[in-house]
Amino acid sequence: MSSEGKIQTVKKYGLLYGAFIIYSLVAVCSKIASFQPDLFRTCLFLGLEVVCLGVYALVWQQVLKRFPLVTAMANKGSVVIFNLIWSVILFSEHVTIFNMVGAAIIIFGIWMVSSDG
Repeated sequence: MSSEGKIQTVKKYGLLYGAFIIYSLVAVCSKIASFQPDLFRTCLFLGLEVVCLGVYALVWQQVLKRFPLVTAMANKGSVVIFNLIWSVILFSEHVTIFNMVGAAIIIFGIWMVSSDG
């Protein structure tokens, strides 16, 4: 594969995982909304959640132009891993061994579905 082809592949997968990062932010906004003391702030974060979903929908359409649906959907499991990362970084939650085993199973499944053959 030429260097131009590799760059295009990196861009495609960057778009795919960028979409999933945006989608994982929906759960972050939802959790932050649940902590808010008043209705205004709750609605603000729920509105931000809707904005994230709208941006995700637009980016997802671009992803589907570049990937077969089965590949894009198989990689969607990575959202769980992004949510684990957000929970540690933003909410100081602890990752258990069961979380790590589950993440490893998801990564293995994505690899199995996405690999050639």
